[in-house]
Amino acid sequence: MTAGGRPAGGDLAEGVFTGPERWGWEFVEPPGLVAHPESGSPPVWAEPYFPELAELENRRALRLSGPQNVGVVFAILACGLLTVGLIVAAVLAVLFLAVTLGTRPARQHDRARQRAVEERQRRWAAHQQRVAAWQRMLQEDRQAQLRRAATADTWYPLALASGPARIDVVGGTGDGWAGLLTTFGGPVLAAGQALLVVDMTEQAVALELADLAARRGIPVAHVPFPAGALRTDLGAESGPGDLAESLAGALATLRPPGTDTDLHAVDVSLIRTVARRLDAPLTYGRLAAGLAVLLRLYEPRADGSGPLAPHEVALLTEAVDSVGRGERRQNELHYVQEQLASLAGDCLDADSLDADTLAADTPAGSPSAEVRDRPVHAWWRPGRLTVLATEGPGPRRKDLADRILFFRLLHALRTRAFPPGTGTLVVAGADHLGREALEALDRQARAAGVRLVLLLEHLREGALHVAGGSGSATVFMRMGNGEEAKAAAEFIGREHSFTVNQLTRQVGETLTTGRGGSYGEQIGESFTRTTGGGPGQGSAHASGTSLSRSWQETVNSSAATSTTTGETTSRLYEFTVEPTRLQALPVTGLVLVEAAPDGRRVVFGDCNPAISRIPRVSPSPR
Repeated sequence: MTAGGRPAGGDLAEGVFTGPERWGWEFVEPPGLVAHPESGSPPVWAEPYFPELAELENRRALRLSGPQNVGVVFAILACGLLTVGLIVAAVLAVLFLAVTLGTRPARQHDRARQRAVEERQRRWAAHQQRVAAWQRMLQEDRQAQLRRAATADTWYPLALASGPARIDVVGGTGDGWAGLLTTFGGPVLAAGQALLVVDMTEQAVALELADLAARRGIPVAHVPFPAGALRTDLGAESGPGDLAESLAGALATLRPPGTDTDLHAVDVSLIRTVARRLDAPLTYGRLAAGLAVLLRLYEPRADGSGPLAPHEVALLTEAVDSVGRGERRQNELHYVQEQLASLAGDCLDADSLDADTLAADTPAGSPSAEVRDRPVHAWWRPGRLTVLATEGPGPRRKDLADRILFFRLLHALRTRAFPPGTGTLVVAGADHLGREALEALDRQARAAGVRLVLLLEHLREGALHVAGGSGSATVFMRMGNGEEAKAAAEFIGREHSFTVNQLTRQVGETLTTGRGGSYGEQIGESFTRTTGGGPGQGSAHASGTSLSRSWQETVNSSAATSTTTGETTSRLYEFTVEPTRLQALPVTGLVLVEAAPDGRRVVFGDCNPAISRIPRVSPSPR
């Protein structure tokens, strides 16, 4: 370890190049304490039961008490005086007392009670021991869980379970990409696989991986483009037709969309015409010089030397009329010549030197020798890291270098220059090349059996349509732009939950009052006549009238109160990962999204290579 607490270079290299392939580490919080199954079942004290003592106590309860015994003695004496005499009664009383005192169980009861007390104390002590053992068991289980949590692994490697053919890394910074390449590239190189990094970022994202690989004795090749490729014989990689198609395709991407498509055919024709008339080596500078001959702008040195040999100049001069003299073709000829001359820069004159002169001027082991380009098939060597980094003095030349190198790489995939299944191709910072170029690279990489990793700085329209294609996985890193973070959150997806979104309460009250009245009147008349027989006949008359009146008045009132409550739950869709969380990711933080065999998987992780050397890191995925 260094003084700052970071792993030393050797330790870090050992951690990075050890273990299976991973894209970072997932932090897993150790499980919390779990209650022991017996924690809810403590030993229960049951009061012991002693049958002998209970029987003695029952017998004792049935015996007469002292006053009762005295009463019985007096009763015996009284009855004896009336029946058998005082002496006999006294004898009976004494006999009763003797029997009562002789059969008293006090001593037996005391002994039984003493035995019961001793037995209860013994059982209570045993119960206390069981309680202590139960508490000790719970404490030991808790301590064991704490020890396991303190030593449990908290970082688990993030591996791609789906085995995708392409991995898209969207967002992030140069430092974040450097950490990701180091974390991912170490196991790839350690497994003897080839790793080719095309760096268009100008941030040296593969520098840390290259440094650690060199510490482990892994071969590393670094080629700055175009400076390291100006003397490369392009004719050794492809014929004039394929070379013309590759360069014309790169130049076509510089034009705005909708530009006349026939210009591509014109470019192919011009470059092919020059390439067929030049000897080896066929370099960018010599191609630019050949196009200058067609423009009648080529001027050799005073001694006759220059990038082109005299017979090459003669052959190209004969082809001047064949390329056409129309304004459109002449303008396109100027355009192509200027682009290639810009790419070659100040090294046009160097193309006039032969291979022997170059070898004599470039000592072995010098920086110039180390950055010399190689044929494309030499970029791909098992167990070796090759870094192709584009650079340029200005944005125009840098952009042109990006496109020409990209299409050179595309041609290498198309011609199967890389053996299938033997390594990984990483292209960093190719957003600006457009959707069609990235999709073409993906198609050719799949057809060639080469795993492709795209590092895209922005999630713009082109990258948005490219990311997450069939058979691919996506890694999101810090997204600075709010719109891009929102687009990334939409890409990751949403999850639904049931949420209460409305609570209602209705309170009602009903009041009713009523009043009623009635009046009744009844009149009745009766008449009675009675006639009697006998010697003294007579009769009686009676009549009556009755009148009744009634009044009734009623008043009623009622009150009713009702309360109604309601709850409404709706299905709510929310982002699985909020845009603000993507914007707040650490520099090396990432969100992995892939279609795993058991379903879609979204995992947070960290690709800081130093994690490999901290404690509690698991060697295998979770």
